[in-house]
Amino acid sequence: MVYELFLWMSLAVPLLFNAIIKRSDGKAQRPPGPRPLPIIENLLDVRGGNLHHYLASLAHDHGPVMMLKLGLVTTVFISSRDAAWEAFTKHDRLLAARTVPDTRRALAHSERSMVWLPSYHPLWKTLRGVAACHIFSPRNLNVARSTRERKVYDMVDYIRRCAGREVDIGQILYHGMFDLLANVLFSENAHPNLSELMEDMVALLAKPNMSDLFPLLRPLDLQGFRHWTAMHMRRVFHILDNIVDCRLAQVTDDKCKDVLDSLLVLMSTSKLTRQDCEGMSAEKLDVTERYTSNSVLVMAAPLKVVPVVGT
Repeated sequence: MVYELFLWMSLAVPLLFNAIIKRSDGKAQRPPGPRPLPIIENLLDVRGGNLHHYLASLAHDHGPVMMLKLGLVTTVFISSRDAAWEAFTKHDRLLAARTVPDTRRALAHSERSMVWLPSYHPLWKTLRGVAACHIFSPRNLNVARSTRERKVYDMVDYIRRCAGREVDIGQILYHGMFDLLANVLFSENAHPNLSELMEDMVALLAKPNMSDLFPLLRPLDLQGFRHWTAMHMRRVFHILDNIVDCRLAQVTDDKCKDVLDSLLVLMSTSKLTRQDCEGMSAEKLDVTERYTSNSVLVMAAPLKVVPVVGT
């Protein structure tokens, strides 16, 4: 009985807060948009799989700048080049930070992540400088060229050895790209569980979360997504901890053979903490996972071929 009362009160507070906000700023000028429903607002307007089709249809009816209420979150959609140019040139500071999903607040990850920190944050500037000078600089990219070529050759060789058998191109590219990045970062193939952990976290990020739609319910974590993500993050950082420990135990020369070596040099000079090094490594794996799962894997998943070895 007490639990049910607490649950109803937790749902009633956001609704009451929403009603007060609507009444207080009801006269403010806002972009047009579809008429919202009580409680769920415009959530039904974006239901279904082809979200971009729904948004294009709504933009055709309401204009290139429209507003939707997704739960208690007011969202403005911009769908024209001119409107986007005006938004990012006149209001760039307001748009400098991304909306942080509740799952990325697990273990305070969003507070030290270059992806989720606003671009005016001092830590973001530090991490961006490290990434530009020690990860994506022409010199470092050139050092990792042989590693990238070797992993591409490995994928081609695997397809050649599968001659006469059906192979899943999407899975080959997916695991090949993840191993490629792991070799660039750590000079070794990805841990067997690492790809699966990152894949699960990315999949959860795409699921609707009550904590994102109704921020006042965030402390309750009603669906358990933040708790579940925190457990997976701990396992990821445990794997990265072991990789860093093994590298620190090795006696190496002063040459940086991969990204981890460059980060450890910065850590030895107190320019980065160990937490920063492991966080940046996890972030690169996370971004790669999202790219491959959202583009390469989706496009190539139905593609199956029977390899034929040329003479």
